[in-house]
Amino acid sequence: MSNPCTPTNDKDPDQGGNQGGPQGTIAASSKHTLDDRPSGRQRLDCMSSFRIRFNAIKFTPGDSLKKGGKADVAQAKFRSWYSIRGQLVAVKKLRSIHTKKARDEFIYEVETMKGLSHKNIVQFIGFVEELENGTAWMILPWEPNGNVSEFLAKGDWEIPERVSLIKDTFEGIRYLHTRQPPLCHGNLKSFNILVNSSNRAVITGFGSARAISEPEDEAIGNESGEKLQGNPPAEQACPPIHIGTAGNQLTLTGPAWALNWEAPEVMDGKRLSLSSDIWAAGWVCWEVMTDSVPFAELDSAGMISLTVTRTQGEDSSPRDDEQLGPPGALNSLMTDCWAFDPKARPSISQCCNELQWMPSTPPSGGNLSGPKVASTNVLLQKGRMHSNHGNYEKSGVLFQRALSLARSAGNRTATADALVWVGATYRSQSKYAQAEESYTQAQEIYARVGNEVGRADTLIGLGGVYRDKSIFSKAEESYTRAQEICARTGSDLGLANALFGMGDIYRVQSKYTLAEELYIQAQQIYTRIGNDLGRATALDMLGLVYHLQLRFTQAEESYIRAQEFYARIGNDLGRANTLYGLGQLYHNQSRYTHAEESYTQAQGIYARLGNDHCRANNLHGIGHLCRSLGRNAEAATHYTEARDLFVQIGITREVQDVSHWLAVVASDHHPPCT
Repeated sequence: MSNPCTPTNDKDPDQGGNQGGPQGTIAASSKHTLDDRPSGRQRLDCMSSFRIRFNAIKFTPGDSLKKGGKADVAQAKFRSWYSIRGQLVAVKKLRSIHTKKARDEFIYEVETMKGLSHKNIVQFIGFVEELENGTAWMILPWEPNGNVSEFLAKGDWEIPERVSLIKDTFEGIRYLHTRQPPLCHGNLKSFNILVNSSNRAVITGFGSARAISEPEDEAIGNESGEKLQGNPPAEQACPPIHIGTAGNQLTLTGPAWALNWEAPEVMDGKRLSLSSDIWAAGWVCWEVMTDSVPFAELDSAGMISLTVTRTQGEDSSPRDDEQLGPPGALNSLMTDCWAFDPKARPSISQCCNELQWMPSTPPSGGNLSGPKVASTNVLLQKGRMHSNHGNYEKSGVLFQRALSLARSAGNRTATADALVWVGATYRSQSKYAQAEESYTQAQEIYARVGNEVGRADTLIGLGGVYRDKSIFSKAEESYTRAQEICARTGSDLGLANALFGMGDIYRVQSKYTLAEELYIQAQQIYTRIGNDLGRATALDMLGLVYHLQLRFTQAEESYIRAQEFYARIGNDLGRANTLYGLGQLYHNQSRYTHAEESYTQAQGIYARLGNDHCRANNLHGIGHLCRSLGRNAEAATHYTEARDLFVQIGITREVQDVSHWLAVVASDHHPPCT
């Protein structure tokens, strides 16, 4: 006889039915009858270690009752034998437990929750029940911050803080989806995501959860066996959901019927699945980033465009971001989650791989009644957001503020972290002396506090400075030392960055085969760890190496793929760099119209970002293009502007090169451009 404490699937065994074994097994053996299966009472008795006595729960006075769909939640004190003062708990009281279906659902939810243990899943403390008298309670920790919607309404939270809550939620989903068998939550929404006392998100509400033990696309119907009606087919031909950002506005466009936590295929009568969880998780992202819930009350016909506007206060601290919507990568992730074809949605592991590279920090502070003072971590992560978009002017200001705050607080690690990012900003602005000084200071701090990964980061930064200054021996030494540390500490990102830097050294020295090998190695690591920014940058440089080797088809393919990744994550500087690379490529192929279009688009982005070094390089390229087209007056104008910028940022070699071509144009001499 089977063990009554071990249910074999998510259905109540009392309901009978074949459990999936070979046909005829039940009829062939009198030992395997429906009566052998554990009853609801037996299943509850098997969980006696989680049973709590009525008198151990003392409800607190006051208005703490919250009403849900099928249950009310009240605050209480739970006094166990090992707790004298008592623990503040939430008591989830099912309102109607008189039907067998309701009792089975309660038992199954208890069975599900007692087996879960993860930092982003609500802790199950126990249950109180007298089913015969209509009582069924689940005891959970009381989270004073409430659900994520209530928490967000209490303060003005920065984008990195919101992204942190999203990361927590997706990590909780990953725990559920990677169990054996995988567990589908089935009811993901902001109301079922709590924020604990550490301001971390935890998932609750497991009444609809089910183990996945059969194909996800199997349809289910209502109790009479008929397919559910009145919902649009899941794979009907219709425009996809799209997100756009402009200034302080975030606009979502899509079919009105799809703006809901419930996936289209579920509305069409299919089973809840891991893929339907991913659809709902995309809406959780939307809720967290916009403070808006999906609009279930909308009519189920037609397209709709929703615009969320964030107001900016007089104080520039909370919301001085040019981009007030989600990071570009998060917009792309949400769109992927909302694919109408369930098979086209990303897995939870893919989602988490993308999320891990998005700047984030746990929300700081509690209830906010006035302006919020940004923490060092918030400033650093906001700076990273702008840096990832190529906006180094804004990122530099934020990193300097973070550095000042960290130093005043005496936080050595935060000071070193800020110095690394300040160094990266100086380097992007071609301020190499300041960059080297910042990296060196950070390196000394990391050495004192024993932070090996931090030391590797500073060595990679210094390697980039030396490479840009053509001090190749010191650059190679820095990258080699960084590789050794990263290999020892298991830092995949650091290793990929060091390999990429070494590839740059070989490229500048015209050792293209070696450069290609290292770029490919770096790209493979970036791909494996889900770092789209690194992947795009490696593809960009591979495009350049292929171009220099006259492998034009491969070069164009690499540039275009890099541009797609840059667009996905919203990196404008990366997009401009690939446009510049395509401009050079098209020029060498005598595709002058394409070249001019690419250079012009790149120039607009560089000017907007204030990146003088890249703007000078691009002007240099436009000058060559104009010379090739016989437009010498225009070429002279572009060469002059490029020369002045190179003088301003102190790159002597480039000043000499542009001055040479300026003299050539002036004499109307036309040797081939190189």
